[in-house]
Amino acid sequence: MKRILKLPIFIWCILTLVVYGSVWVSPELFKYSGLVSLGIPFLLILNLIFFLIFLFARSRIAIAPAVLLLIGLPFIKSTFSLSKSNEAPSSFQVMNYNMMRMNKGNEKDMLQWIASSPSDIKCFQEFLGSKNVIKAISQSGKYNSFTGGYGDSYAIFSKYPILNKGVFYEKQTSNNILFADLKIGKDTLRVYNVHLQSMSINVDQEVIDQAEFEKKYETVRRKFQDGSVRRTAQINDLLKHAEKVTYPIIIVGDFNDIPYSYNYFKISREFNNAFEDAGRGFGFTYNGKLPFLRIDNQFYNNKLKALDFNTLSEIDYSDHFPVVGIYSISH
Repeated sequence: MKRILKLPIFIWCILTLVVYGSVWVSPELFKYSGLVSLGIPFLLILNLIFFLIFLFARSRIAIAPAVLLLIGLPFIKSTFSLSKSNEAPSSFQVMNYNMMRMNKGNEKDMLQWIASSPSDIKCFQEFLGSKNVIKAISQSGKYNSFTGGYGDSYAIFSKYPILNKGVFYEKQTSNNILFADLKIGKDTLRVYNVHLQSMSINVDQEVIDQAEFEKKYETVRRKFQDGSVRRTAQINDLLKHAEKVTYPIIIVGDFNDIPYSYNYFKISREFNNAFEDAGRGFGFTYNGKLPFLRIDNQFYNNKLKALDFNTLSEIDYSDHFPVVGIYSISH
């Protein structure tokens, strides 16, 4: 029996390692790497099942899935967190929220909640707020504000003075990156507000509806691949820009990538992830018909410490949930 299983187990191990390795391969070099990495959560579940089956059968074969699970620990860490909140005498709160252009029919309630949120720094994607909206949010907590990008679709509100600010891509594009330097006491904090390349996939028609999905498979596949490649280029621009910064950095926003992608792990190799370090549970941030997605994130460098991180899943005014992190500056 063991001899019969040797070849399938060997093939399974190689397959698992290849899929794990996809997060190290840029979509710019291999356009299918983003698609391959989608298999990681399924492989983790299957390896856990295989491990339990062989363990209860008291078979030494259980070693193989156990080793694969150990190698996959970084993926498990990016999926589920059991951190506890911490306290610090001097801390600040950061919120980021994709507002879905305020077109879900509840603009008044959304703005009322945003205005009442105590966060010291608020970053929005798909903002498209009018001057009255910007004024209302700014006055609610005496915030300084900076909006930019196509149609002012990105916004940074800060209770701290804004020393410097800018927009990455000046051309008319619906995806962009804003940055601002904030003065917090004697320290300067760089905040990047990002909305990386969207898939432009209609979830209702192209994914959920099987018949429609089969008809449009090639279109969906191409959009997914093109989106991965463009996000890689944007992340390269972001990391190159951040290299010049010598003070604390926070990168927040809608990354449009799951935690099993080359793009996610590329940022993770340079910055810490607040969900992984201070979050709890699965932290899903997408509020749509594909609910098990965590695509909104907060990353930070070693000059900061993440004290707490929460996904506000009860706030359903958009197709994204807001996320909130609490930080202190390390001295």
